[in-house]
Amino acid sequence: MSRFHKSSWGGRNRRSGNSEDKHYFGHDDRVPKNNGGIFFSKRPSSFLRKQTKSPHELFKNLAISCMDDDVQMATGSNNNNRQVIVRGRPRGGAVVRRDMLARIRPPILADGFVYKIVIPYGHKYEKEYVINNLLSYMAPETFVPIMYKIFGNEASFYVDDYKSAMAILNCNQKITTIDGFKLYVKVFQPPFPHCEVDNKLKEKLKQAMAKRYVNETNALDLSKFHQDPDLATDYFYALHRPLLWKTVLDIVSEHIPNLEALNLDGNRLLSLDRSNILNKKFPKLKILYIGDNMIKDIKQLEAIKDLKLEELKLTGNPVCNKYKNRQTEYISEVRKRFPKLLRLDGTELPKPILFDLTNDGNKMPLPRRMFVSNAKAQNIASQFLQQYFLIFDSDNRQALLDAYDEHACFSMTTSCSHNNSNKSNIYFTENRNLYRVNNSRRQKLLKQGRLIIVSFLSEIPQTQHYLNTFTMDISLATEVMMVITVTGFFKELDKKDQFIRYFNRTFIIVPEGSGYCIRNEQLHISNASNAQIKHLNSQVTTQAKDSGPQATTSSGTAIKPPVSSQLSEDVKQQMTMTLSQQTNMNLEWSLKCLEEVQWNYDNALSAFQEFFKRGQIPPEAFNK
Repeated sequence: MSRFHKSSWGGRNRRSGNSEDKHYFGHDDRVPKNNGGIFFSKRPSSFLRKQTKSPHELFKNLAISCMDDDVQMATGSNNNNRQVIVRGRPRGGAVVRRDMLARIRPPILADGFVYKIVIPYGHKYEKEYVINNLLSYMAPETFVPIMYKIFGNEASFYVDDYKSAMAILNCNQKITTIDGFKLYVKVFQPPFPHCEVDNKLKEKLKQAMAKRYVNETNALDLSKFHQDPDLATDYFYALHRPLLWKTVLDIVSEHIPNLEALNLDGNRLLSLDRSNILNKKFPKLKILYIGDNMIKDIKQLEAIKDLKLEELKLTGNPVCNKYKNRQTEYISEVRKRFPKLLRLDGTELPKPILFDLTNDGNKMPLPRRMFVSNAKAQNIASQFLQQYFLIFDSDNRQALLDAYDEHACFSMTTSCSHNNSNKSNIYFTENRNLYRVNNSRRQKLLKQGRLIIVSFLSEIPQTQHYLNTFTMDISLATEVMMVITVTGFFKELDKKDQFIRYFNRTFIIVPEGSGYCIRNEQLHISNASNAQIKHLNSQVTTQAKDSGPQATTSSGTAIKPPVSSQLSEDVKQQMTMTLSQQTNMNLEWSLKCLEEVQWNYDNALSAFQEFFKRGQIPPEAFNK
């Protein structure tokens, strides 16, 4: 067996192909002619339908058509010589006359892919003589004979086109041979001929593909591959057959893994399901021709949508007929699968406008926990929220009076389920859902004035916010107003179950004296989903490992790392005072506790509770 190298695929004497073909598929397909000169036509074949006649009816018609007819016998080629009529006798001994046969209908062939042509007594004639006589009589129709063989007294071959098969059948008894006999033609629709994939066939495939490969453009032309002269003599190699298709792809991927252009026109492909491996075998493929096949649904392209195609040919498939008057929709449907496509069916497409997620230069930006366009606004908001939530999580929320404007407004909505919050729960009774409450209750549930707001907040269950889960967006920041949205998780401490809640709070803050105060706030509370709780626990576990042996309390509650190490002195002072009020420790020990945990208030409070239970906090820590 000859060795097969990629370098042999760009052989000499290639021609450029027809003017209609792309230059990157131009290959040398010339066939040397013998004295008889077989004519191989490149006429495109028509689309075929499935057989609709039953096998019994089909074979009955074929049997009738194949009965012997009257045959003219002469001593020479001159038809004026004396003729002897020999009458054929069908089964049963009855004489069938010419006028009887004239009334017998020819066999009805279904529109399919495989037709077997049988020439009775064809063993007496050369292949070129039979083929050229058929082509001459049926001109301008043409065909390519596949697997021409002699079996006993019969010659047979296959054709792949319904129109050609009917034209050949029409030649029956219309051609007078050199010995004065009429040429008989029979047409059958057999099962697809078996093709054994062995080393001999693989070598033939390599030779055929080497001739069809164009090295300069890294392109391979497999159009009408079963009609290739190197194969058609001995094999009916159709690429729509799964085993044959796989064998070809394995050979090509082995020798040209960097293939850039592939032509599969005219191979009667019904489906592209088995073509989904093209992307894995040929990652650089950017030009694909699959025209003149039998693809009926645009969704078939889903199988090959991972290809980064720049040019695609679909014309000649039944699916294109659905979009004859809807070219814009056709282009849109194709580009949904191939957003980088620049050429379709030989027509240049407008340059695509898209945000290509697969392009390394246009990746989606990474998510950020904080979206702020103004650094000064970020610093103000961070300090304000740090102080606010430290007080909110303390035992005494009355200190929040300084955080609200005298005429501030506040409303709360919730989507907590009843299994986690009964009807007596404040989340349920004070839920200001505008879809569910009437006008009178809407006004009543709106909290106005800082005294009313802080009084209401004091009734909300005691909480512990997970500061490391916070996100913050500042959607508006001016000299007179700032809009801040904060989301995150907190745990209820008042109940035995200690539910994990998710919150979303929107603050509108305005300058007040030397600081800022809240003019308007909207709070929404909901249950944390199982996925959110799982993610939260994984974060806490990771942080606990990173924080060392003092990262958890005796109850297993993880202590969170510091939120920020860039706190101002005012914030630190406020944190110290709040911790002192909540633990009854003096300011000195409260300051020491916060410094040891790097100013993470939650960690400081958890550490205090842990050491207090162990009795390890000295009495002087409570001396004031």
